[in-house]
Amino acid sequence: MSSTSSKSAITLRDLTFEWPDGAVALSGVNGSFTAGRTGLVGRNGAGKSTLLRLIAGILTPTAGHIDTAGEVGYLPQRLDGLDEDASAMENVRPVAPETPPGTIRNQLARLLLRGDAADRPVRTLSGGERFRVSLARLLLAQPPARLLILDEPTNNLDITSVEQLAEALDAYRGALLVVSHDFAFLDRIGIDTVLELDHDGRLHQRPGLDP
Repeated sequence: MSSTSSKSAITLRDLTFEWPDGAVALSGVNGSFTAGRTGLVGRNGAGKSTLLRLIAGILTPTAGHIDTAGEVGYLPQRLDGLDEDASAMENVRPVAPETPPGTIRNQLARLLLRGDAADRPVRTLSGGERFRVSLARLLLAQPPARLLILDEPTNNLDITSVEQLAEALDAYRGALLVVSHDFAFLDRIGIDTVLELDHDGRLHQRPGLDP
């Protein structure tokens, strides 16, 4: 597989994953993701989300190895990792204990969570606002992630939230791995490598972002 960078953020070696019922989700996947900005595409059911969860350490491989270069931050499709009764500020503080409250508040404000919105219980926030809280947790986490993994991040987001996400990723200086069917969004955030996962578990590089 060719690469736009000599450095790899992730290397997969003979990666296999089976569900408890014996169903094989991925089998013998090999490849690497550069330390740049990578988009991962493929048909529904190819195993993209499962692969992301394996890289993030949410799932454990049945066989094979995953090597990552540094801390990994993961934003899943379902935002179920927030404390519903805590505020946005209170949700971010545990992952950034040494960050001054003013810095956290400024980051939330840049993501359009200002004033009362930063102090209300998360359960009272809109879907877009909840997404921004999760994004703030990733961007402010200590130690900082050298690789951010996002699984279909634009799903169910309004235009304003998509633009805020794009701006936040523009400012991020680490590696990105993004699964998305929204090729316009991938282009907007400067994806420089596009890999496709096929149903045979093979990773191969696409020539560009054309559908």
